[in-house]
Amino acid sequence: MIEINNLNLTLQHKHVLKNISLKLPLKGEIVGIMGPNGSGKSTLVKTLVGELRYQGRIELNGKPLSNQKRRIAYVPQKMTLDLDFPIDVESLVLSGSYDEIGWFKRIPNQKRQQCHLLLQELELFDLRKRPLHTLSGGQLQRVILARTLMRTHDIYILDEPFVGIDFKSEKMIIQKLNALKSEGKLIIIVHHDLSTASNYFDRVLLLNQSIQFFGPTRDVLTPANIEQTFLASLHANENRTHQFQLKEHSNHGIPSTSR
Repeated sequence: MIEINNLNLTLQHKHVLKNISLKLPLKGEIVGIMGPNGSGKSTLVKTLVGELRYQGRIELNGKPLSNQKRRIAYVPQKMTLDLDFPIDVESLVLSGSYDEIGWFKRIPNQKRQQCHLLLQELELFDLRKRPLHTLSGGQLQRVILARTLMRTHDIYILDEPFVGIDFKSEKMIIQKLNALKSEGKLIIIVHHDLSTASNYFDRVLLLNQSIQFFGPTRDVLTPANIEQTFLASLHANENRTHQFQLKEHSNHGIPSTSR
């Protein structure tokens, strides 16, 4: 069980996450995190994997999550990778096992076989010697997933895994994630496409700095809940724009004292 209690996080003097409290059992489940741009979705998952400092408490089975990071796999947005780094597809996937076997050690045949199986399942085997910068967005995202699956984890967290990829790759990735779900894994996905959420997620968290709604997908993704979550942010942006325009207009109306 992941248990979050009164989580608050401030970045650059902005209160990004407000009073987040949430319980997620470690069972076969895919949970979607959705909300408008700037709502704190990526910030929340980065906090879970220990990248950001916060106030509050995050525990896994009653112990600080920060002491159990090896039980979590994190797949960041693909644009965080250095695509010009001189490494091919197979080497990147194999690197997912280095924490287990040790760096600069001979890779066991079992791990190479596991790598090749993953590459075949995700239709990447013929690309295994290709450098990263030659891959399409969908191919690259499948490579990143294959690397993650080189080790077994209890929790898999993916930040916008379907952005900028083709339908074939998206379908293959969600099938692989459903296979993990059938093994009893907890999968958390930051997602933006409301049209696919009902097919992908068992439960959805609608976030806009604080938790707006959380529960079974069909109960949460109602027109009223979506409007409340997304339009609140839109109205806030409109108010800020209006206030800025009023300020600018007021400033323009002040006579200059210079001569």
